[in-house]
Amino acid sequence: MDKELEYRLARIEEKLTGSVNDKDSDFAKQQKADDEIDLRELWNVIWAGRIKIIAITAVFAVTSVIYALSLPNMYKSEVILAPAQSDGKSGMGALAAQYGGLAAMAGINLGGGDTSRIEQAIKLLNSWPFLEEFWQEYNYKPMILAVEHWDARTDKLEFDESLYDSARDIWVREVDAEAGELAEPSSYETYKELVKMLSVELDHETGLIYISAEHYSPIVAEEWVSLLKRKINTYYQQKDMVEAQKNIDYLTAKIQQTRLTNMQSVFYNMIENQTKTLMLAEVSEEYLLKTVVPSKVAEEKSKPRRALICILGFLFGGVFGLVFVLLKYFSSSSIDK
Repeated sequence: MDKELEYRLARIEEKLTGSVNDKDSDFAKQQKADDEIDLRELWNVIWAGRIKIIAITAVFAVTSVIYALSLPNMYKSEVILAPAQSDGKSGMGALAAQYGGLAAMAGINLGGGDTSRIEQAIKLLNSWPFLEEFWQEYNYKPMILAVEHWDARTDKLEFDESLYDSARDIWVREVDAEAGELAEPSSYETYKELVKMLSVELDHETGLIYISAEHYSPIVAEEWVSLLKRKINTYYQQKDMVEAQKNIDYLTAKIQQTRLTNMQSVFYNMIENQTKTLMLAEVSEEYLLKTVVPSKVAEEKSKPRRALICILGFLFGGVFGLVFVLLKYFSSSSIDK
């Protein structure tokens, strides 16, 4: 009797399990069919709207081509520099390292070591006051703000005459005079535009300094990097010459004020070092930064990358057209429901 009951229970369990599996199988089949219907419907929508997608893509592609062709060529020039003073110390910083203790005994403050001159020089090259002096010295403001194009055949810059009258060398842009605006761009306007064209970077691994400039004219770009290199060297050269001469005068006066032979000897050694610094500054053309790789006039443009602009315009147009068709279909479907 027990075996018969167990047999019946087993049969009931098989039937129940089979019915559940059948239901699961039917659900999976239905889900797969729904997925196939959805994909088929989606493809039908895309195929029906193919004309719109092609038209939108074509508009974006043509627009991107026109935009790419309208952009003027830019040329890049670069110079690679290295620190000319490998020990990183000059002027009174070197004296402080060598004679700081003895000088302190005499009540002389020589200051700290000058270990960050390169970082300071890079900050200076990127600073507003330094660049303002640069463009004012060479009258570069029109080349920064008003150039439209460079004619390679004549090697002449073409200016936007609505901004700058090159024949009369005056700014003529329209401004709100009542608001106090001037036709000539301000110093800060010029600075913001110039820093987009310049790049000054330090490679901390190699210690090399990269100064690069981009301009419509490759000749102007090369001229800028050469002048900036010369200007930063001249700045520190003159600065150290003035400081060295002041230090010599100061130490000479200290010798006259003390009768201690040892201190006088220290001061004479300091004067000797300062005289060497003064002589080095007078004869060195590349005082702070020396050239590793000189700049050259570029023969090929650095930008714009017209092919990339056209490809991105085509792809964006295709995606936009596809999304437009799908959104229009599903929005109309939801309204109908």
